[in-house]
Amino acid sequence: MIADDIKAEFENLEIHMGEFSGKNLKMKCNVAYEDLMLVMDGGKTVARLHARNINNVHIVKKGLRIAAMNFEIKEGEEVSVATGSIFLELGDETEAWYKEIWS
Repeated sequence: MIADDIKAEFENLEIHMGEFSGKNLKMKCNVAYEDLMLVMDGGKTVARLHARNINNVHIVKKGLRIAAMNFEIKEGEEVSVATGSIFLELGDETEAWYKEIWS
């Protein structure tokens, strides 16, 4: 599945490795879920999450809330590993994404 120009919010980030300094991150990005890998590409910042590291997924107003651990946040050449919550504003496609990711 692929979605373009999606609002993504990363909250309550706990950085396990790397130099990423924020507790929160917001970006507009292209989102793809293929071969059990969820990739959120905002150009300068890219986050990658393998399905085995998804703890839970909930449908919330306008999108999905994903509880995830040990996912990668890459800014330029710097790679960090984080745990936290990811919100993807998917609008009308929310239920289809939920079924693809969590079913």
